[in-house]
Amino acid sequence: MDQLFEYTNHFNRLLQTSADNNNSTNNEGDASPTTETTQTGILTTTCKIYISVYMALFFVYVFLRPKFPRLYNIKQSYPKLNTPIAQESYGHLSWIFKIFQFSYDEIASQCGMDAVTTIRLLELGVKLSFVAVVNSIYLMPIYKFTGMGGASAEADLSDPVMEVSLSNLPQGSNSIYATTLAAYTFFGSAMYLIAKDFDWFTTLRHKFLSQRRVQNYTIYLSGLPKEMQSNHAIREYFTHCFSHHDSDIVADVQLAVKIPKLEKKVGRRDKILPKLEHAINLRDVKGKIPMHRKPPNLDNPKLIMCGGEKVESIPEWMKELEELNDEIGREIDRIELLQEQRRGDDDDDDIFVVDDDDEDEEDKDVEVGVSKETTPLQTTSSSARPSVSGTVNLVSGTIMDTANLISGTVVSGATMVKSIITGAEDGAPRNAAFVSFSSVTYANLARQAVHNKEAWSCVAVEPPLPHLVNWRNVGKTNITVQGGELLSLVLTIVLCITWTIPVGFFASLGNVSRLTELLPFLAGPVQKYPWFSALLAQLAPLILVIFISLLPQILLLFSKLEGLIEVETMQHHSLMAKLASFTIIQTFFISTIASTLFRALQSIVQNPTAAFAIVAEALPAQAAYLIQIMIVQNTLSMGLELLRLTPYVTNLLRRIVANMLGHNLTEKERNETLLGLRSLDDPQEFYFGRELGQKTILIQMVLFVYACMSPITSYFTLFVFAALVIGFRNQFIYIYPISNDSGGKLWISFTKISIVCMIVAELILFAVILLKGALTPALLLLPLIVASILFDAYFKKRHYTVTKFLPVGECALVDSQNEGDESLKGLLKGSYLQPALKERMKGVPDDDKDDPTKCGKNEEVLASVDYALTIGDTGEQSRSSSGELVNEDIFYSAVDKQT
Repeated sequence: MDQLFEYTNHFNRLLQTSADNNNSTNNEGDASPTTETTQTGILTTTCKIYISVYMALFFVYVFLRPKFPRLYNIKQSYPKLNTPIAQESYGHLSWIFKIFQFSYDEIASQCGMDAVTTIRLLELGVKLSFVAVVNSIYLMPIYKFTGMGGASAEADLSDPVMEVSLSNLPQGSNSIYATTLAAYTFFGSAMYLIAKDFDWFTTLRHKFLSQRRVQNYTIYLSGLPKEMQSNHAIREYFTHCFSHHDSDIVADVQLAVKIPKLEKKVGRRDKILPKLEHAINLRDVKGKIPMHRKPPNLDNPKLIMCGGEKVESIPEWMKELEELNDEIGREIDRIELLQEQRRGDDDDDDIFVVDDDDEDEEDKDVEVGVSKETTPLQTTSSSARPSVSGTVNLVSGTIMDTANLISGTVVSGATMVKSIITGAEDGAPRNAAFVSFSSVTYANLARQAVHNKEAWSCVAVEPPLPHLVNWRNVGKTNITVQGGELLSLVLTIVLCITWTIPVGFFASLGNVSRLTELLPFLAGPVQKYPWFSALLAQLAPLILVIFISLLPQILLLFSKLEGLIEVETMQHHSLMAKLASFTIIQTFFISTIASTLFRALQSIVQNPTAAFAIVAEALPAQAAYLIQIMIVQNTLSMGLELLRLTPYVTNLLRRIVANMLGHNLTEKERNETLLGLRSLDDPQEFYFGRELGQKTILIQMVLFVYACMSPITSYFTLFVFAALVIGFRNQFIYIYPISNDSGGKLWISFTKISIVCMIVAELILFAVILLKGALTPALLLLPLIVASILFDAYFKKRHYTVTKFLPVGECALVDSQNEGDESLKGLLKGSYLQPALKERMKGVPDDDKDDPTKCGKNEEVLASVDYALTIGDTGEQSRSSSGELVNEDIFYSAVDKQT
């Protein structure tokens, strides 16, 4: 919705520019601006419309908030989202003050690091705006009473906004010294506040790194050489590095393996489960027997004609699910056996057992070029080599739950090893692993250490949370990753430069006469049907909204080229950096400054001697347009965010669609997301990266640039930042759950960009003052610019590095608190195991529960049979239409908490 307002405004500005050009052509010599085109008129109209609408939405929210807690306090209404700070909603107006009683630590622990750092960044904007407001107390009178009394020499109408800006001062005015003083005050305060925030963030970040989170005890090790591509080799390496005798320092090692076939089977199983669960619910709740058509058999023409054989859904899907469970279980057992064989045995010689008739050449093919650690050899120990008739390939055979082996296809061991090494079968190692340590000290040391003399070999970094690992990119070669990053950078730069061309083209479609010139075949219908002309006039903003709404998705696609090991979402700091750069370059420089200079060219050509004065007046005059964008972007979107109209409408549509499709049989079906439509108790995550990259960075850039040139800007930024602080504090506390938390990485990326924006703003102010003919005030700004550059360089030396790691002293304190706690190892064990390798079985048939030979296969079967008698989370026993308990054909649908 906010994109609609933003780009419709951009479209209107393009049309306004076109109209201004036409008016200047038709009315030669008449340059008197109307009231509507003055800076004051633009801001007055914008405030009347958008701020009035925001205030109306805000007071509607204040009235509705206590009456609809299920909509406005989700964390209190739904147990799975419950947090202590959301227990009390407070009164109609008291919540505005009460939400500030919660400390940053409370918000960080219960709402996430990204939530608390976003709030802190918005509060920084409030503080900087307040400093600029203080500066405006003396700047605005100086600009007004020592200026020329107008925006330009050609203007006959006084503009109050322009009178209190730097544009109003004459060339070489001594009053510009006040601008220089204000710059030192404002930008000096900015550096001071950023430095204080750095100390605050570092403390909070270290608290985050000391928490019992699996990623704090784990490293992601990429670029592994061949001799390190086994769990055993990695474990031995770190044990040797940190302790020659204590092998328990490494809690878990998970070498990533290539399992495309297994992942495909798991994907098929995951598609069957929800269909089977719904079919069982339909039978048990409605008493109906669900049917579906199987894919047609190509050998039977009749079945092809009718679309396939019609069968009962539950038995068919149960059979298919049972087969997949069996195949997946055998495949996982095979891969685990390969990992054990790859591990080898340090105490005994590794002897690969082959059939007596195998040729020696086969063994040579396996041994040549393959180290002892990386070759999946089978030891001669009795536990690893069961006795069966003949030599059986333990990997390719069928593995049972009790014996782990029955007779199957006999393949020579050497052939199996060769296929695994070459990657022909699932189980081939990748060159990356996740290593978890029982001590946070060793995890930090491992991250900071250089593990190999080769630059990109054995590179250790902080991993994402297990459920955010992008397994598609784990183990990619350095050449692929570096090439992807370069390609992503080039594409982003090209898009930034060329984005104005398609936007301008689509905006021009709103002019019907130009559109008919471009497409002559439309001229006839336009002249014949007036309604068609009106329709074409509305085409431009619609296409603009559709086209520009694709921008974040396009940049996200570029981010996916970088080979990131974390799942790429609108939350990712890589996308945030791209969006911020794009917003600054396109909205600020190209759309504002470049277009201003371009429009001033005609005046410069007519009067070359006044070129500097024209440009110096034109740049500060763009403040009103940027304020307009800032208000439109943030006020309306925040009002709608508070009212939560979009989630409410989405939930309503989901209910309608669920009723139409019959997907409302159980409590689980009534509350889960359906066809992308979310229910209220499943709120979508908040995309901090998109919010910071598209909106917050633009407000801060406008404040940096115009705080001294047009002081009235600071009043608007103060209002917007304050509204955002109140709104987002409330939403993070009561609405949005912790999801895809970056741990503060977004704050680091945003701070780096904002410091660059500060330096650029100083350079722009230096250029404007210089163009104003005030040489001495401009030169006095140079020490400030140099100090800002040194400030940036100083913080890049150590400050960003310190936020990445937990100090050793604090690591030792955390480890002393965890000493003797065996639950930590249980938390780390298998946490970074690939998802496809975690679950051998999903869904357990009840057909065999009366058969004692099958009922005792494992304890999970028995537990699942009992659970199969419940539907979803209601705890009600499922019954047939006759009211009797359903004991036949019940299948446990494993979409449980572990999934």
